[in-house]
Amino acid sequence: MELDIDALPANEIERILKEFFSDRIANPNPDELIRSVKELEEQFGDFNEYQFAKAAVLVQSCDFVRAREILTRLAGELPSDSRILHRLAVTHLNMGAAQEAQDTYLAALALAPQSENLRREFAGLLRVMDARKLHAGVRRKKHGLSVVCAIKNEADDLLEWLHFHRLAGVDHFYLYDNESTDATRMIIESFPWPEMITYHYVEGDFGQIRAFQHAIDSYRNCSEWCAFIDADEFLYPVDGNSIKDVLKEVSSAPAVAVHWLNFGSNGHETRPQGLSIESFTRRAPDEFPDHYVMKSIVRPDAIVAYLHPHQSLVLGCYVQEDGDPVFPIGGRCSVPKRRKLAINHYYTKSRQQLLKKRERGRPLGEGDPERIRAMEFFTLRDRNDVEDLTILKFLPELKKLVHR
Repeated sequence: MELDIDALPANEIERILKEFFSDRIANPNPDELIRSVKELEEQFGDFNEYQFAKAAVLVQSCDFVRAREILTRLAGELPSDSRILHRLAVTHLNMGAAQEAQDTYLAALALAPQSENLRREFAGLLRVMDARKLHAGVRRKKHGLSVVCAIKNEADDLLEWLHFHRLAGVDHFYLYDNESTDATRMIIESFPWPEMITYHYVEGDFGQIRAFQHAIDSYRNCSEWCAFIDADEFLYPVDGNSIKDVLKEVSSAPAVAVHWLNFGSNGHETRPQGLSIESFTRRAPDEFPDHYVMKSIVRPDAIVAYLHPHQSLVLGCYVQEDGDPVFPIGGRCSVPKRRKLAINHYYTKSRQQLLKKRERGRPLGEGDPERIRAMEFFTLRDRNDVEDLTILKFLPELKKLVHR
């Protein structure tokens, strides 16, 4: 950015900086924002919009203390800017400072009372605080690890998915069936441990977010941890046999980011006879863009708001599998880690299954142009570069359970 700051009034420079940084702050890959902030420090360091962007960089690098210092100063100098207060409230949340976050949300809402994001997050924070007071001293949760999943016409591989996750350490499933017309309900009823499943049949345009929000509101205090995943995603411990063993290592965290591995078709034109994990063993290379995508394992009593199907806003800070703090943006982390936990994402499967999945569409309203994705979206993800057999340690026992 080349500006003659002597030739422009300060308010015009602030406007230009705001425009310049606005898209970069929300970018799932923060490198561009970080690079811009470093390059513009000398010329624009004294401007408020630059400082606001710098605070965003500090938040993304989980330096919440320094970010809070900048945002607190900016809030004092620009008391009518609700953006600053909103960013400060989120910073307080990431620091686990519930009361400070509440006070800041109230101040932001006084300036922008119609903001849906502010209202939703503030209401969620109040629910978290109230639930913690109500359940203070109650340590025992009914389930150690639950899975929340929205499903539709997943009968083909649902039994394998249920048995697999039980083997991997899941104690309970909250399933939201959005008007399935295949044998989904029959498969669920055939599962040998019916007490492990809470089943909801839902009608209409009931997408993932509504399912997740219902689960959070209804079962917030039933589980220590909840994983929010899809029926084509297999979450597992890379070492050992239980997801819960890894979670014990990050027991003080409110949320854990777990990354995808994108598996292709293995050249199958039709649905293979074997189980998914044995039939689709080839995936994209490590640097594949979708491997930056994460899903969440969250302490449900810490969830303030679910931002989208991959990520929630929590009281506290996300960590990765090794306990390092991370600030996901748009369901992505800039440095994925998969040495302890991973999600095998069987997105395309065979061509026959791919076409069936595409025809079913995404959990969006009728008429939404994104409901039926273009074929290119799927074919670009049919990558089979690397053979990865890590998950097959579960195969012998899984076969016994599925085929008995």
